Amino acid sequence: MADPVADRAAADRPVRERVLDATASITVEDGWGAVTMNKVAGLAGVSRQTVYNEYGAKPALGQAMVLRELDRFLTVVGRELDTHDDLVEAIRAAAEQTLRLAQDNPLLNRVLASAHHVSAGSGGSGAEAELLPFLTTDAGPLIVAAKDVIAARITRFPDLGLTPAEQDAAIDAIVRLVLSHVMQPGAEPARTADHLAWIVARVLREPGDGGS
Repeated sequence: MADPVADRAAADRPVRERVLDATASITVEDGWGAVTMNKVAGLAGVSRQTVYNEYGAKPALGQAMVLRELDRFLTVVGRELDTHDDLVEAIRAAAEQTLRLAQDNPLLNRVLASAHHVSAGSGGSGAEAELLPFLTTDAGPLIVAAKDVIAARITRFPDLGLTPAEQDAAIDAIVRLVLSHVMQPGAEPARTADHLAWIVARVLREPGDGGS
């Protein structure tokens, strides 16, 4: 039986959010290849033209969905960086929680699994891999957003001994390393986070001439 309260709450959400909710739901259930503007509109309770008005073509809708999912990860990263007084431990904790969240994220897991099946020739269409570039070759907006979250909070740790250029290079490297482990997990999150923390500690203890 439908829940009138839940239905009313869903209907009260902003149109853009309802469209992204619908897009994510279809993607998780049936894959990105199954997403059409008509299906999204029907599930979101809006017209097809409204979906186009809000997001334009399907690729833009996919990127918006991925970036919204990223916001959930960045909330965790921000919380850990705000909580710990030691920068290395803060980054270790943020990395671990990010990797754990990635393990249990249905949308991310569906995107990665679909792309893997396509690349392995074990089923699915090329459309299933269309979201993958937003996490790889076209991950610029994702990387910038993650770097901004870290850079905004690293000011809590004023005695790093890094030039602005060195600091930017260090943050960029950390973001890319964590993203690579999200895309292709290796060890357990805690162990991977320990490895990343070791790298960060070495960088902070031994700043080089990257700012020159």
